[in-house]
Amino acid sequence: MSNSRILPIKSAYNFRDLGGYIGDGGKSIRWRTIIRSSDFHELSDEDTAYLASIPLRTIVDFRSKDEVAQLPDHPISSVKNIYNFDIDAGNLVPGLTALCQDRTLPEKEKMEQALEMMRGMYRRLVFNHADAYRNLFELLQSGDAHPLLFHCTAGKDRTGMAAALVLTALGVNREVIYQDYLMTNQALAGKYDHFNHLGIIVELFKTVRKEFLETAFEQMAKECGSVEEYLKRRLNVDLERMRALYLER
Repeated sequence: MSNSRILPIKSAYNFRDLGGYIGDGGKSIRWRTIIRSSDFHELSDEDTAYLASIPLRTIVDFRSKDEVAQLPDHPISSVKNIYNFDIDAGNLVPGLTALCQDRTLPEKEKMEQALEMMRGMYRRLVFNHADAYRNLFELLQSGDAHPLLFHCTAGKDRTGMAAALVLTALGVNREVIYQDYLMTNQALAGKYDHFNHLGIIVELFKTVRKEFLETAFEQMAKECGSVEEYLKRRLNVDLERMRALYLER
């Protein structure tokens, strides 16, 4: 199985490996141990077999219970445990859709309100949903949950935050973390094109912006002094154990 950042999944979007990035001490993250994605309710047989061949062991789903019920993940034979650490604050589809359909506001004001909704969501991920990310790290630190895949609906916001936290815990450079975060704009292309008729706000369904993740990092620093301290104090992350488990020896 060759190493590649974007996995060769054709029936779903935004499947990416966190392996290969350089972390603490110049050591690289092990390939095919921590994977991120969007939802995958319509996986093809070929893609299902590929994921089983990794072999995936654990799935963490950050979607709300309503989202899960509406589009349940396709089963993968190798998976032994599935956890739903729901983050309902990460689903802005209803709010953004209502804003798109509001005919009383000019497009510029709609976008300004939508951007503030996005920034507000990232602040809530930091303040109100640390428990979901704490649970993710508890699984990762158990040492027997990987290969592990975590996802939400688009795999860009709730999942993007999780990936940024994991990469930070492993000592990856901040600019590289932003690059990984922004890779969503390539890996998610096409998933939400059916919303294009709703106007410019649709870009926020389809893409991420560096400022959103910056907003989250700033909130962590304000609360705990740094992102690393947020990881240790709020998420109970053992940095040494994470690095021992997921960086190449």
